[in-house]
Amino acid sequence: MEFISLYYQFIKYFIKARMEYRISFFSGFFSNFYCYFITFLSFWVIVNNFGSIAGWTFEDLSLLYGLNLLTYALAGMFFWPVFRLETEVTSGNLDGYLIRPLGVIRHLMFKQFGDTFLGQVVVTLLFIVRALIKTDFPKPFYWYLFLILIIVSGALIQSAAMIFIGSLSFWMNRSSQLGDILYYDLRKFTEYPLSIFPDAIKIILSTVVPWALICYYPLLILLNKARTPFEWIMGGGAPLCACILFWLALVFFNKGLRRYSGSGS
Repeated sequence: MEFISLYYQFIKYFIKARMEYRISFFSGFFSNFYCYFITFLSFWVIVNNFGSIAGWTFEDLSLLYGLNLLTYALAGMFFWPVFRLETEVTSGNLDGYLIRPLGVIRHLMFKQFGDTFLGQVVVTLLFIVRALIKTDFPKPFYWYLFLILIIVSGALIQSAAMIFIGSLSFWMNRSSQLGDILYYDLRKFTEYPLSIFPDAIKIILSTVVPWALICYYPLLILLNKARTPFEWIMGGGAPLCACILFWLALVFFNKGLRRYSGSGS
């Protein structure tokens, strides 16, 4: 609780400092807002011309892409400096974190709050809320509870991926290129229904690099699209898998930290 209170104060003063340069703050906000707003519109254009993508309407795709983007933004707000740990390792700045009391990951979180992700959060919420209003099937109270659980578990998976990829810097020094492939290139597949891809890609995104656990399988349950026991198990078990993956990412980070011997500078 003490850390949460301290981190809240950090965010408050970080935003206050950023607001001293309001043009810079709002330009970053609107550039992110505009970029992803156009992406949502591209889905609308596709669906408007072809009717649907494998039976997924624009509202379904808004939830699929929106939850993917929202959980990415939430994770990025807090763990972006961990994701880019490469710069701290190669510059030698990481050495200073080793002698500080809070721990390396917490100190990296204090390095920067990802305020530029706020634009993504806002545009995503707009389309998610619109999708929820437009979908006409009954949504009982537990439906919304599971939706919230998906957001939390998805953010945990995204955070775990950022920590894992950042941890590769302990072994590779320059890990950003591999990280971009694992994180951005592969994750882009889950912006569309997994059913349109070959079986090999489905297997990779469900097991090896489980991006489909972020929102695809859970949404199959929420949107009444789950048809097989495997889809029900993957969708219902996603929150538990998220906790396990986050724990494993922390273990992997600490293992890399123990072998770290300094920058040598």
